[in-house]
Amino acid sequence: MVDLPKYVHGEKKASGRRYFAYQRFRGTPKAWPRVPLPADPLSVEFVTRAKLCERLVASKDETGWTWKFMDDAGSPHVLPSPDDPNTFWAAVEKAVEVAKQIASGERRTFRALITEFKASAAYKLRGSVDDGNAAAPAEEPIPTRPGAKRKPGKRSTGGLSKSTRDQYARHFREIEDNWADDPVRDLTTVDVQQAIDAFSDLGQPSAGRAFRATLSRLIDWGIPRGYSETNVVEKTEKPREDGTYEPWAPWAFEHFFKHARLGLHLPVYSGLFTGQRISDIVQMRRPQDGVTEMPIIAQKTNAIVPVQIHSEYRAIIKATGQTHEMLHLREDGEPWTYEGFKTAWQREMNRDVFKRFREERVVFHGTRKNAVNNLLEVGCSEALVAAIVKMSPAMVHHYSKRVNQFRLARAAMKQFEAGWAELRPHVLGNLKAAT
Repeated sequence: MVDLPKYVHGEKKASGRRYFAYQRFRGTPKAWPRVPLPADPLSVEFVTRAKLCERLVASKDETGWTWKFMDDAGSPHVLPSPDDPNTFWAAVEKAVEVAKQIASGERRTFRALITEFKASAAYKLRGSVDDGNAAAPAEEPIPTRPGAKRKPGKRSTGGLSKSTRDQYARHFREIEDNWADDPVRDLTTVDVQQAIDAFSDLGQPSAGRAFRATLSRLIDWGIPRGYSETNVVEKTEKPREDGTYEPWAPWAFEHFFKHARLGLHLPVYSGLFTGQRISDIVQMRRPQDGVTEMPIIAQKTNAIVPVQIHSEYRAIIKATGQTHEMLHLREDGEPWTYEGFKTAWQREMNRDVFKRFREERVVFHGTRKNAVNNLLEVGCSEALVAAIVKMSPAMVHHYSKRVNQFRLARAAMKQFEAGWAELRPHVLGNLKAAT
């Protein structure tokens, strides 16, 4: 009788053949899916794979199970589902080989590039003391617009501002999530554009532009250090400004609520009735009965926004029947995170049924414009609108110009209709009216 490794279980079929699998937390609500193992527990392949299973990490979210293999350095390698054992174990073996290559310096990956960049003078915080690990110029000219002359004596001590460092760090994490162990030279313009478009699909072009700039700076820095020959980011499109997104038309709401997954419905209603950004919407807490507002702290500005609760919006919230303290939940009852919502939204918009959304650039951020336009249409002043949706007066004024144009056009037509009987003889004479 062979003692099986921890978490390895055997099962004998009616045919007499035995099957083995690795499964943690078996018999509990946290049970992992089974990872198939070779049929011979005495084989080298069985022992090797059972040992590799100890480095597996499995987690479940709204999109299903995610599998990762942790290498000797503690770096995760994303794996496919073990439903197809051949594909799964091929990916594990590749992860083991990649880890060996990284350890020996054979691959020039994004993980290695980011690590090297962070250790360089290019990532030094402005005003910090050089620790001697990287040679940096004592002084660095303050960047100016092209052609501008720098005033004498105005020089920086070199290094990055804290805000720029924070931006780099934030987007470095996103870069590693996408391409950590991929060679930098294998990245294509298409890969980068898809990553940028993910920000635009949520109506966050500013974040997309910052991601694009950070990735471009990183690759540029790596070119003379052998990571790549060209900067593929240069050929990508920059995300358009917020003002280029249109509010959702009635067909878009009807189509969305008919075809989209249920967990995305309430966030869209929240965008329509509150005018907030998705990064703030996913942080909303369920309002208590009887209250008229649910204050939030805007992620972008750190300012308190007194979000008001419209009566129909309150009815929609109540109709969900949920009691969780957080307002926006996945189908499994767990709260949405920003990254989880962003991924789920992109997957939904990539479905064939939402082809028209992609073609007509219907994005989540458009619901913010719906909220602004609705408030302006019912006669709210620009100051009132700015207070409700926490938008700059200049941007509200930009939106109001179009709304006012339509309001004025309708008012003009009413006056035209009312005065047409008196005006008509002076325009058409005795010509009979069409019947």
